[in-house]
Amino acid sequence: MGPIGRSIRRLEDGRLLRGEGRFVDDLQPEGCLHVALVRSPVASGRIESVAATFTAADLEGSCRPLSVHLTTPGALSPPRPILARDRVRFVGEMIAAMVAGSRYEAADAAERVQPEIEVLPAVVDRDAALVEGAPLVHDDVPGNLYYLGKRSWGDVGGAFERADVVVEAQAVHPRVSATDVGGGFGIKAQVYPEEVLLAWIALRMNAPVKWVETRSEHMQAASHARDQRIRLSAAVRKDGRILGLRATIHSSIGAYGIRPFGPLLDPMTCAGLVPGPYDIRDYEYESYAVATNKCPEGPYRGVGMVTAVLAHERLMDLVASRLGLDAADVRRVNFVTAPQMPYTTVTGHPYESGDYAAALEAALKASDYPALREQQRQARGEGRAVGIGIGSYVEFTGAGSSTFEGRGMADIPGTDTARVWLAEDGRVHVQTSCPAIGQGSHTTLAQVAAEGLGVEPESVVVEQTDTAMVGPGTGSFMSRGSVTAATSVFRAATLLRELQAENGELDVTVTYDAVQASHPYATHVCMVEVDRATGVVTVLRYVVAEDCGVLINPVIVEGQVAGGVTQGVGAALMEEVAYAEDGQLRSGTFLDYLIPSAGEAPTVQVEHLVTPSTVHELGTKGAGEGGTIGSTAAVANAVADALSLTDVTLPLTPDRLHGS
Repeated sequence: MGPIGRSIRRLEDGRLLRGEGRFVDDLQPEGCLHVALVRSPVASGRIESVAATFTAADLEGSCRPLSVHLTTPGALSPPRPILARDRVRFVGEMIAAMVAGSRYEAADAAERVQPEIEVLPAVVDRDAALVEGAPLVHDDVPGNLYYLGKRSWGDVGGAFERADVVVEAQAVHPRVSATDVGGGFGIKAQVYPEEVLLAWIALRMNAPVKWVETRSEHMQAASHARDQRIRLSAAVRKDGRILGLRATIHSSIGAYGIRPFGPLLDPMTCAGLVPGPYDIRDYEYESYAVATNKCPEGPYRGVGMVTAVLAHERLMDLVASRLGLDAADVRRVNFVTAPQMPYTTVTGHPYESGDYAAALEAALKASDYPALREQQRQARGEGRAVGIGIGSYVEFTGAGSSTFEGRGMADIPGTDTARVWLAEDGRVHVQTSCPAIGQGSHTTLAQVAAEGLGVEPESVVVEQTDTAMVGPGTGSFMSRGSVTAATSVFRAATLLRELQAENGELDVTVTYDAVQASHPYATHVCMVEVDRATGVVTVLRYVVAEDCGVLINPVIVEGQVAGGVTQGVGAALMEEVAYAEDGQLRSGTFLDYLIPSAGEAPTVQVEHLVTPSTVHELGTKGAGEGGTIGSTAAVANAVADALSLTDVTLPLTPDRLHGS
């Protein structure tokens, strides 16, 4: 076996285990000054005065606001000021900055700043924001609507006329956030005003400056995600086949659209993937991107796809319940089949390869689904609330420039670059435009380079991204590492090997632009028990059958899946960024915002299927997000099955389930 496909140990872990990791706060440049930020204590207000080292007036003419360039007709995304000047629009928005010789002196100075703010009415709830006459988050965003997308394909009306039954479904996913739990998970996939401000201050002071975010600042002002409600109406045949589908999606975007995605990422992605792995040709949707006085929303592991899958998988279970069918059978009758591949969905997603039914069967076999149903029957006979949930999905990863152009996101290049060179130490070194954020890319990219070079992975040094040393690219989101970064590395390594044989260049750079996105998929099967007296949910069994194309390193894929499942368990059962009616953040610490610990992390059995992608020569599809995408739905379905719930609002915390 060559380097690709081997479960070698992660090459990057040694220095971390030895305590040799180097994080931002470890950097201590000579003459460094420290910055503390003054943030808005109210969700909506008019700034009357503020005295600080730097305010918005100081930035005038030399530091422009963050703007988003969208080509999508009708989309609005007002510029986001680096420091708020006249208005504040969410709790935690930056108003001013203090600079001092130490972190503590800066923090004390910031604490003494007392900005005068006239408090204005805030809109926090997505429905309240759309009511006629509601207070406007932005004067130039009429009706608090950044964007309203409406699309229709096929004959939806005819599908409902032919239906035997109509099944309604609703799924609500709260806001969530990503602290440092092993990766970036989207938090680092955008430009923050803090980053721009620090660069401006450094130039103004002619000195290095440093700001280290506090936990409370992170919870207030680092981008949140999800905060969506999806309502589905399905025209269904008596055998469970969905003939037509209508979706209404409401997304609370927050006070600004982030750069470079704007306010479209969650609403657009979700709407496009509501049909999921199912052969639905008659589909229409309305998708509302709503301005609210909350922290802006940004990408987060499985952006838009988690909520789409939650909705279509809830629908599948409700169809089964309504018609007296098994939940697995309903999925079987609706899947896009293997002979239909390659298959283009009505929303334009080109599924290049896959066998969704095979993933379902593999998960059912590995979990011994008939035995699980028998255990459930026996438990219910004893008065115990045991439920089984299935989560089947398809996602899209590693998109190229054409995908982002089609989505109207003009600021995102879609390409990625790799540089491979023979260094003075006699070893091959690699850098890519997709930085490591905890996903094991130093190991997997070493394996890919080794495959192209004909050497062992241990002889390849993968360096952390330095933009001064590698060409431009898109970055580590959308599961790009094993797709676009890996393909550019493989091409560069192969070319280096050819040139070396010809006594040519020993430093090669390749930029890769994928012709389309890739589409990994999986089925999750989950069994839970709900304690009716306390509302506590225990995961009893968890199996995943996944297909991410060719596996570069199977054990790293399994780690990504298991970690993603735990994150999905957290989203389904614990995590919620909560706001009061006046826009005050109620979940600013880990006392209020619960995340799963080792005790809540389930044991996950992973089965691999391999259907190579036909898009990239490596056949990879991406593996970083699927664990979360499938698990949120599977866990929610299992709890709903245990308690015979219909509409599901996450998180399914004990207080919501107690007595159900």
